[in-house]
Amino acid sequence: MDAVMNKLPVAGYHRFKNVKADMDIRLLSLFPVQKQEGTEMDISETVTFFNDMCGMVPASLIDSRISWIKTEGNRVLAEFTMDGHIVSAWLHFNGSGELINFISENRYAYQDDGTLKRFRWSTPLSRYHEINGYQLPSYAEVIYHYPEGDFCYGIFELQSVETNLLIENQ
Repeated sequence: MDAVMNKLPVAGYHRFKNVKADMDIRLLSLFPVQKQEGTEMDISETVTFFNDMCGMVPASLIDSRISWIKTEGNRVLAEFTMDGHIVSAWLHFNGSGELINFISENRYAYQDDGTLKRFRWSTPLSRYHEINGYQLPSYAEVIYHYPEGDFCYGIFELQSVETNLLIENQ
């Protein structure tokens, strides 16, 4: 990830492999700003993985690691289990059956004292349209809901999708 913070370039490397997560954020690509790994990161990235399944690969929601807990109107509570980590989220849908929000209480956020603490985390999705033959949301935000107010730390605009690259290139 390449980003800008206070008008200075920030590089970020984020990896989730074999259900282990780590992150390295550096100012000017040189100076460490934040490095994280461990159980809290693994759980947080399990939430992100589940979020990606819901928002970008809805056909994956037949996965046996997902338990559908309860429904309330146009929302459903789901649990996702991966290698011992169990996370949950409320999935909110509009009248057309499109996922419009994913809300989890299982994601951790970095604190000023260097610790990680759980906060509500959501990803509102919108602007559904056909992208390369798929009906997908083209706009998403990632938001931590802190007691002092919401913090949107990322905005994503999907422009294209490429699928089955490994299969097609064999």
